[in-house]
Amino acid sequence: MNATRTSKLLMVLGGSFCVALLTAGCSLGTTDSTDSTTTLPTVTTSKAASSQATDNAQPSSTTAAIQTAAERYGTETSTTLPPLLTNDDSITTAGLGPVRIGQLVEEAQSEAGVELIAASTGSEACRYYTPAAGATGASFMVVNGEVVRVDISSGPITTKSGYGIGSTKDAIKTAFGSKIQESADGDYVMYVPVSDGDKNMRVIWELDAEGTVTSLRTGRVPHVTPKIGCAGG
Repeated sequence: MNATRTSKLLMVLGGSFCVALLTAGCSLGTTDSTDSTTTLPTVTTSKAASSQATDNAQPSSTTAAIQTAAERYGTETSTTLPPLLTNDDSITTAGLGPVRIGQLVEEAQSEAGVELIAASTGSEACRYYTPAAGATGASFMVVNGEVVRVDISSGPITTKSGYGIGSTKDAIKTAFGSKIQESADGDYVMYVPVSDGDKNMRVIWELDAEGTVTSLRTGRVPHVTPKIGCAGG
């Protein structure tokens, strides 16, 4: 066999062998090669990534608009704050808690944090106002729009020293000594301040026949002295 014929025979046999190898899954590249240009990158499908893609397709609960109660239920709601004026406040020569002698009635209402309801009797010159809530038995005498007196006719409110309805005349006189003046009929006792700033202010406790307090009031002279306020109104 000459050289040319042998060469052709080898080419035919080599081609057939390669076709066989390709049919069996053979690769032209080497699986042991570390050359990145001949090795395809491994593609993996992560379950977590798939789940995240699905979650991202849904609206986020943390970014959704927060509904108000009115939007959710279709009704308007309102929040009522508790009054600032309460039974825990006490009577002083300055007034009752946040309500002060000398305040305009609108200012007093704002400070009390509760509506002050005007009495049906009286006039613009003199009328009583009662808090809608918060201070049991309290009422405010208003003259020409200004608070001049506070009355306590019932309930637990006392003076800062703790003397209120149910206290006794003797206990009050013992507590305040010479600052207390007693009426000729013994039907009330009155605290008279000694400081210049309070010289026109009084605290008065009305008494029953046994000398027990039945009501108390504080305010400015002359408005505080009559037992019944707005008597001429």
